[in-house]
Amino acid sequence: MDVHEKTTYKGPSAVFDKETASDDVGAGQVLSYSGEPPSTHRGQLHRNFKARHIQMITLGGCIGSGLFISTGKALHNGGAAAMLIGYTLICIMALATMNLLSEATCIWPTSGGFIEHANRFVDPAMAFACGFTEWLAWVTVVAAEGAIVRVILTYWTEAIPTAAAMTVYLVIVLGIHALPNKWFAEFEFGTAALKVMCMIIILITCIALLAGAGKASPDPQGYNYTTGPTFPNGMKGVCTTFLLASWATGGQEIMSLSAAEAARPRWDMPRACKNLFMRIVLFYELSIIFLTLLVPYNSDKLLGTSTVASSPFVIAMVNAGIKGLPDLMNAIILLGLCAIGAESMYVSSRAMVAMAQMGMFPRFLANIDKQGRPRWALLITAAFSVMFTYINCSSTGGVIFTWFSSVSATVYFMSWMSISITNIRMHQAINAQGDPVWVQPYAWKLKGWPITAIFLFVTSFLVLFGTAYVSLFPIGGAAPNASTFFETFLGVPLWIACYLGYKLVYRTKFVKPAEADLQYGRRPLNEEDIAFFDHYFAQPMWKRVLSYVRF
Repeated sequence: MDVHEKTTYKGPSAVFDKETASDDVGAGQVLSYSGEPPSTHRGQLHRNFKARHIQMITLGGCIGSGLFISTGKALHNGGAAAMLIGYTLICIMALATMNLLSEATCIWPTSGGFIEHANRFVDPAMAFACGFTEWLAWVTVVAAEGAIVRVILTYWTEAIPTAAAMTVYLVIVLGIHALPNKWFAEFEFGTAALKVMCMIIILITCIALLAGAGKASPDPQGYNYTTGPTFPNGMKGVCTTFLLASWATGGQEIMSLSAAEAARPRWDMPRACKNLFMRIVLFYELSIIFLTLLVPYNSDKLLGTSTVASSPFVIAMVNAGIKGLPDLMNAIILLGLCAIGAESMYVSSRAMVAMAQMGMFPRFLANIDKQGRPRWALLITAAFSVMFTYINCSSTGGVIFTWFSSVSATVYFMSWMSISITNIRMHQAINAQGDPVWVQPYAWKLKGWPITAIFLFVTSFLVLFGTAYVSLFPIGGAAPNASTFFETFLGVPLWIACYLGYKLVYRTKFVKPAEADLQYGRRPLNEEDIAFFDHYFAQPMWKRVLSYVRF
């Protein structure tokens, strides 16, 4: 069927039409989503993301310099215990975020993801603040990864000019998005798989080192827990690990924004949550435990460089006389930088599309071409990404970029607080309208609600408070400095300014639960979906577990 139904949606400042079309992958009815124009006008995002793409991206997509290199800075500043506390807390918060996002996305897999959900259930002003800061934050991540490329290459040679290294990086990132979105999914799948295999090799190596393999290390194992101070910088040390941990583990928003391009959101999103749990336990928690046992917090090798040589993984291997793995890790980091750059371009462009579809950005930015690419959103995002990347080539530009890039440091937590509020308002709307969504076949309702949402909001607030504290009163006892503070904390006042500015200009009101739109963009399971789930859950447990690694 081509068109069976036509409905009108009233966005914040415009009226759009909606079409109902069949899903070409047999995953059930596909609806155009809130604020999206009909496909005959501007086109729609294509559902090319398969389960294997989403699962692997969730498992290995964010593995990169944040885990391989920034952990060294966290270990030095915070110490072993502070690092364990900080990373564990952020990992639990990331898992809570993913679960809250999945609950809403399974019902309303809209192209705007959590940004559109905030507009639907809370306040258009919150949607604007989330959308704009997410777009800006991820644009700066594209540029930040490009700046790191040159630094990583210095491990092998310093002969490559900075601009040349950045250019190669940008060609790869922009080239991926010049192709249909299925190629982005395949690229992310392939790079994530390589990073996962690399992490498995590294973890096995760490276990071997702890068991006595390799030559005797000059750094005694367990020094951080037996001899050195557990909290060398006290509570400030714990607070400094929060931003570094969020840089390594953040990015759950991509799963929400990619829902409109997923073949089976109800199948893909809950499984992505379980894969995230595996990533947290296997790659982050185990890595942190091993590193704190193998590398002293006061090792001189943790200081003075941002290359892979300062990675605690590399330090442990070099101390044990292992050769080859540091080079492999450096290559994987370079590949990971390109993958994260492409992922960041994806998130920022889809955030821009969502804003345009809701009437908050110019309408032409919502254009989707026949290949399923948001052409104008990608072009504008690419232009800013290129500008921010090359601005790092000068010292003055580097200062400017530092200020802009600080947005990404704290905007994660503002988004997480918004996601928790949106989830609570979503449940209130469902209850107020007596919607039967939770009793429908194979409904995915988060266990322990509202504890998860409340936990995420409270911990995000406390983490922001701790970050503000250590920004004003940094380790070392330096006097409070406005420049240093905003280099870390700029994302928070920017988010608040966007929210208040939009609310004052457009006089937006909070959405009443009884009036929230629960039907638009909804994707109920059809008979084929239900039969698919019946078959899946009728299988033995071992087959269901195997399906997570069989693509």
